[in-house]
Amino acid sequence: MEPSLQAVAFQAAIGFVIAAATSWFTIRLSLSKFRKEQLWEKKALAYERVIDAIHKAKKFSSEHLDAQYSGRDLPDERSEELRKLANEAKDEISRAADIGGFILSTQALEIIREYERRSRDTKHIGSWHEYLEHDYAPIIASSHLLPKQSATSAK
Repeated sequence: MEPSLQAVAFQAAIGFVIAAATSWFTIRLSLSKFRKEQLWEKKALAYERVIDAIHKAKKFSSEHLDAQYSGRDLPDERSEELRKLANEAKDEISRAADIGGFILSTQALEIIREYERRSRDTKHIGSWHEYLEHDYAPIIASSHLLPKQSATSAK
């Protein structure tokens, strides 16, 4: 006995509903995964930029301290190049603190703000050497804490 036209239409409608629901669910899962991956990429890029900026900021004090410890002066051109690099890096770090709340974790922002606070605290500085050590210390502290925080935040 052949199935009636009504039974065939009903089975086709059920198949269509199941296929549509499955497609909708699959698309939602795919979009959710895509958005999470995009957010992770943005976070990774933001952390990479901040860590790179900290590295660049560190070069100024590091090279000047190395020169002082070895009893030599840096050439003026190199010193000016490092100063420009450090200023750009500090601008990038400030930018990250200003807009990083959308992407960086609260702990990472606290590390950046502590770096900025310690960098501005210059009341006790009495010499060029003290300035270099003062400039170097918060950078080193941040450069050790921030990568750990970025790895934690990415999870």
